[in-house]
Amino acid sequence: MRTPLVLALGAAALVAVRHPTPTVVLQRQTEVIRNSLPDARQFFVRDVTIGKADLATIRREVDFSPEDPDLKFYLGKDGGGTLAGVVLFPQVNTLHGPIEVGLTMNADGAIASAVVTKATVETKPWVEQAVASGLLKRFAGMRYGDEVADALKGVSADAIGKMPYYEAEVITTAVHHGLVLYHVLYKGG
Repeated sequence: MRTPLVLALGAAALVAVRHPTPTVVLQRQTEVIRNSLPDARQFFVRDVTIGKADLATIRREVDFSPEDPDLKFYLGKDGGGTLAGVVLFPQVNTLHGPIEVGLTMNADGAIASAVVTKATVETKPWVEQAVASGLLKRFAGMRYGDEVADALKGVSADAIGKMPYYEAEVITTAVHHGLVLYHVLYKGG
């Protein structure tokens, strides 16, 4: 008699700890790729499987292990075949569900733009408030090795609220992960 009760309580505890709501697409990946690489005339996908050495480097850099060992880099080249930029979509999974960022890198390795592409029904209003604070614009020009958390300096929990600030931190983490993934895994144009 106690076993079903214990199982029911255990299941309820798991639901209380992790309660993601349905994912909401804020911007489609194809739109992000086209809009963030306006000079590109040709598009390519580079599939990369994270090897053991690269995974060790990523873990050392950001104490992060990608859930999927396969990553896609979307390359845009201009009419002459010169690299216009690279887009990747790092995602951070939280108790409230995933946040995905479309991160566009210039050919020189600096961030051209960052946009939130996925959130959840629950987090969408908080994400929108974090974005409205101007957070995403502060990532432009940052490179691997820069202190990405500096983008949060213009945002405060008092000004936008605790949950929007939390989402701003999650977005910043996704951008940081993206910079590390780009640095470690992207091997030239």
